[in-house]
Amino acid sequence: MNNFLRTVTVNLVLLMMGVSHGQDRFNPPFPRTASYSLGQNYWPTYSIGTRLEKLAKYDMAYIYGSIDDNGLIKANKLRQLNPDQILIAMGLNGVFFSDPPGYYLYRSYRGHLLQDIVPGQRQFAVDVTDGIASGLSDYRFCYIVINKDVIKVEYLFEGNTIVTIEDSTDFYGINARHSAGDSVLSVIRLAGPGIFPNFSQWSPSINNQYVWDYLAGKNLLIKIDWTQNIWDGLFHDAFYPNVYLNEITMDMNLNGVNDYIEMGSTPDKAGQYSINPHRRIYMGLWLDKELELMQQQAPQSANMLGVNAGGTCEYFYEQMNGHCFEGFLRWANWYYLKDDCIKWMQENKLRNRPSMMFIEDYIPEKWTADGKDRFDKMLFGLTTALLFDAYYGMTFGDWYYIMLWYDEFETDLGYGISDPSALSNGLWVRYFEKGVVICNPTGAPQTLNPTDLDGRNYFRLRGGQNPTLNNGQAFETSIEIYGQNFGSNDLRGGGIIMFTEPTTAVADIIIDNFYLNDTSPGNAPVELVGNWDRYVTAGDLDFANNNPYWSQFGNKQIVGNFDQAYGYHAVIGGNGEATATYRPSIGVPGYYQVSEWHGWHGDYPSSADEATNVPFVMVVNGTERLRGMIDQSINPGKWNVLGYAYFDQGQESYVRLSNHANGWVIADAVRFRYLGEDVQPDTIPPSPPENVRVNIIR
Repeated sequence: MNNFLRTVTVNLVLLMMGVSHGQDRFNPPFPRTASYSLGQNYWPTYSIGTRLEKLAKYDMAYIYGSIDDNGLIKANKLRQLNPDQILIAMGLNGVFFSDPPGYYLYRSYRGHLLQDIVPGQRQFAVDVTDGIASGLSDYRFCYIVINKDVIKVEYLFEGNTIVTIEDSTDFYGINARHSAGDSVLSVIRLAGPGIFPNFSQWSPSINNQYVWDYLAGKNLLIKIDWTQNIWDGLFHDAFYPNVYLNEITMDMNLNGVNDYIEMGSTPDKAGQYSINPHRRIYMGLWLDKELELMQQQAPQSANMLGVNAGGTCEYFYEQMNGHCFEGFLRWANWYYLKDDCIKWMQENKLRNRPSMMFIEDYIPEKWTADGKDRFDKMLFGLTTALLFDAYYGMTFGDWYYIMLWYDEFETDLGYGISDPSALSNGLWVRYFEKGVVICNPTGAPQTLNPTDLDGRNYFRLRGGQNPTLNNGQAFETSIEIYGQNFGSNDLRGGGIIMFTEPTTAVADIIIDNFYLNDTSPGNAPVELVGNWDRYVTAGDLDFANNNPYWSQFGNKQIVGNFDQAYGYHAVIGGNGEATATYRPSIGVPGYYQVSEWHGWHGDYPSSADEATNVPFVMVVNGTERLRGMIDQSINPGKWNVLGYAYFDQGQESYVRLSNHANGWVIADAVRFRYLGEDVQPDTIPPSPPENVRVNIIR
């Protein structure tokens, strides 16, 4: 729901109830939506398309905040698009090879040079290589340090000879002279978290800074401009309060002994000499320092703090506003998640602070063909979030590339009026001012009966994407809630949201170029006939120079079966042999406004001659209702209204473009926006002006 409309509605309810919730943008009504934007790493190499327009719809948005990622430029654009949005800067969560090697965490491996080596040397011998790459399947992430010189291991030759970068000018080659007998250390560098910092009492002070102070200062004094008062909070991805690196080995105190043997990973009876509790002490110092720096630079800001620990996070309640569950149930089962969320609900309430609890759900890449239309999966995640006061977002991809938007996101349940609780059959229920939420975590189908609830009258949502479940009917007979057991670690579930008053929510139906990028759930992409090609274009730090095609992922990245990272289709004008048909799946009949969206063809507006006379036809309920032409040389990056009509339920209506035109024809997106069932839009053009004098200048 539009934030303004949600605010007005809730304020009216609160006035009638005589209750104040301290209404502000940090306490939006439910459902609460959020997304962290990981899919546009290549901007401005490629145009950002409409990714920010999509991201601006969420109550809370996470974006890379560093100046290296042009974070402030994106943040200012999002603030312009949605002034009420909670903006979270994603900061650095570890060290890099450009940081002092003294801050790195190392394996327990210790080697020594058997000979002097010089800059540019490609291979050299060491006394031992066993354990140099422990825990790695190859040498892709194998790096060593000799006297602060970071060196990439390409491979091992004949047992004890290390082969490194051939280019003598490469940063990861040998860049300094080293002597026989010098120590060789192996860096713990992994694909996701990067280089682990040495959070421990043995981390050295370098230039009067320990690693926890160094990281906080790098984030908030160098990489992110916190003085602008635009950021509401800071977030760390790949945050590991616990590490389990037994196969890799680790050596915090640099004595050459594996810490897992020397200390263990759990406390002894005295609570000492254990890896993870020890590390958390110094990670806490890092968070404390960041909170201090945020408050110093922007005392008027909310200065929230959160992390992604993957699954649950039972630590740092004093410093943080919550954490993210990366990939719903990817790293923690439902019941652990429940306990963790309830604890964070209690802690945030105790401290009277806004929450950053966030479930970032995802469609695995193995479900590329139909994943966005698995509504039970989305409802399982969304109803779980609603039970426990969490924000929710659904994405596609194992690395969360594409944001997906559902009808339920546009509803308004108000605020919770009960704690979450379990029914006798294992269903979980929570009551809200305007409805009820039911979630099934049992891994088996469960039946919900009207007598199971609190006695209020309830109605199913009336929605367009999933009309079989969301049929708008009064809840008077039992409903089966989906659940299935695919193994002890894969209990799948479903859920349902119902309302105390009849409620209709039909998210805009967007038909775009690809199934996932960026066509609405419950719908298929454009149907193309003819010689269309797909395109992406160059980006620019000036948004005015970014091709505004309707796409949130346009950098040509191919992941498994996912090959949809393009912006639009185009074809040169011809005789109409190329057509593009936009066919919505109408779940709720009613009046719809139909609009077309296009960017330009090429990297910049002047790159090509777009057609000024692209013909279109609009067929409504199987009957042609409208013909016209679109001038695609003007009005890029906006919805251009084609007409209005009453659409019946089904797929008998469509808009079709053709290339019977005088230039490049762009097939981008068409939107079908629900207006209601009783709306009669004013389609009568205004009367021509009278007594107008026209001066012709030659």
